[in-house]
Amino acid sequence: MTDRELAEAAAWRAGDLLREGFGREHPVERKSASGADVVSAADREAEAAVVELLRAERPGDGLLGEEGAQREGARTWVVDALDGTFNYVAGVPHWCAAVALVDADGPLASAVCDPLAGETYSAARGAGAGRLRVRAGRALDEAIVATFADRRVLDAASLVALARAAGVLRTGGAGSLDLAWVAAGRLDAWIQRNPMPWDWLPGALLVAEAGGRAVVTEDGWHVAGAPEVVEALVELELA
Repeated sequence: MTDRELAEAAAWRAGDLLREGFGREHPVERKSASGADVVSAADREAEAAVVELLRAERPGDGLLGEEGAQREGARTWVVDALDGTFNYVAGVPHWCAAVALVDADGPLASAVCDPLAGETYSAARGAGAGRLRVRAGRALDEAIVATFADRRVLDAASLVALARAAGVLRTGGAGSLDLAWVAAGRLDAWIQRNPMPWDWLPGALLVAEAGGRAVVTEDGWHVAGAPEVVEALVELELA
């Protein structure tokens, strides 16, 4: 099994488990003061299932999971078994499972699965992203740009600046799925300041291998999308 195939299998190991529980009641715990920053038993069960698979298939690799999985290794599997927990527990069908394998040079392979839509997005560094292709030819003021409108990472001034510059500014609540949609040409770009590695690395590789750009600015803004839209976003004066 290649690393890309394993990334797909790992994402679907979580996705299949989560799909069975979607629509049921899921008690949550707050991870921070933000009401949207929550964790459920489904998050932990899905991560445990992914970790079990990765340890069996790649026992020498490291692990870094959002819900606490951690092991050192020359290569590291970064796991967000349930990206979009707030949506998931609320019954909103915008969530996913995401996995990336990272080495010293960055993401090496990644996969994002949308269990409800039955869609898989995957890529391997230097090998492309299959059918995925970013949408080109749109200026920023015509573009659909996704972000995460949470006060922990996006202040009011930056939110206003993005809303004024973009054709449409949207916030879905599952960064890896938004980035997968950028790679698939459904959205034009994604931007967030200082995301966690599991919210950036899987999708960033998808976008880069689908013909887009994925950049990190000195101020910590992570931007991915069609090259011309990324360039325009980077040039914005954001706080």
